[in-house]
Amino acid sequence: MKLLTLDCETTIYESGNPFSTNNKLCYIGLRLDDGTYKDFNIEYDETSYGEQLNEIQTIIDDHDCIIGFNLKFDLHWCSRYGIRCTDKRCFDTQLVEFILRNQSCVFPSLDDTAIYYGLEGKLDIVKTEYWNKGIDTPNVPEDILREYLKQDVLQTYEVFLKQQSQITVENKVLISLANQDLFALLEIEKNGMLYDVEQSRKLGDGIQKELDAIDEELRVFLQCPQFQPSSRDHVSAALYGGVLKYPDKETYTFTYKDGRTKEKTRNIIVEKQMPRLIFPLKGSEVAKGGYYAVNEPTLRSLRATGSTKKFITLILKRSELEKRRGTYLHGLPDLIDTMGWESNVIHGQLNQCVTVTGRLSSSRPNLQNFDKSISDLFITRYA
Repeated sequence: MKLLTLDCETTIYESGNPFSTNNKLCYIGLRLDDGTYKDFNIEYDETSYGEQLNEIQTIIDDHDCIIGFNLKFDLHWCSRYGIRCTDKRCFDTQLVEFILRNQSCVFPSLDDTAIYYGLEGKLDIVKTEYWNKGIDTPNVPEDILREYLKQDVLQTYEVFLKQQSQITVENKVLISLANQDLFALLEIEKNGMLYDVEQSRKLGDGIQKELDAIDEELRVFLQCPQFQPSSRDHVSAALYGGVLKYPDKETYTFTYKDGRTKEKTRNIIVEKQMPRLIFPLKGSEVAKGGYYAVNEPTLRSLRATGSTKKFITLILKRSELEKRRGTYLHGLPDLIDTMGWESNVIHGQLNQCVTVTGRLSSSRPNLQNFDKSISDLFITRYA
């Protein structure tokens, strides 16, 4: 079996998200089965990269298995530039390391993994001296980037060799299946989920009006126009009695050395003592002195009556509506805009290297935990 080790360097917007129109592929590095190393300039400068893509495809076609670290990321980038890889076997050394360490090391890094096997640590100058300082990949000196890429590729191959002695009869099947699953997840993430952005924003705007009405009702009840229902400190002070702090401005007279005066304003923090509506639950104090827990389980455990019960009910309703608006109805369209995803498609990430049980997790956004109320906003493309 001919083995090819692959790594990509991309621009860094949103961690190099491969579906973002704000990102591009900069370099691809390859270690061929005969030990030869090659790298290819892809959109790093203004030169044409068509011939490079053809050569990369020829090399891939000549090999049987692709090795990488966090390989799904690199395969997404290959796919975006028309490079076919999905008819090959794959071996993701990050995924394999997660399994070999009994699924207890979340997203193992290449640096930690290499050191774990007694190899040289990762050359991290690109990250520490450029990316961490907000300098994007095309502005990294090319010789430094190429050396960084080369070490990543060769180090990934060395990790692969070390892992071979750790694979047992018991975990071999699991490792094989996990690597095969990677291609299915690749397709799911690429296709994404079509979302009705316009309707989502419209529904979010309607909920915002409900929130504004609730906020005004709470302020009238407390006779405190400065009350902020989204502030845990404010809710604690309003419920259990305490100091409610809010920013304000005050006017003062400034006197110059020559005796002239001028009216100026400055920012101040006003403190308002709130009366207690209900006693807090025993043990519900929080680290910040003078304040108490106001999370949903705590509020639902309070034995309130009359107007205080109504106040708590409004706070709980507000929290539910705000999550629906902020996380989903406005949040998902905002995320699509932020990530630079085209055609209103959500490209969530499905993670194999997170949970100790081995099940998939999801992030950015969490595709496994959408509010049922937005189910109708996901649109089929196959009707």
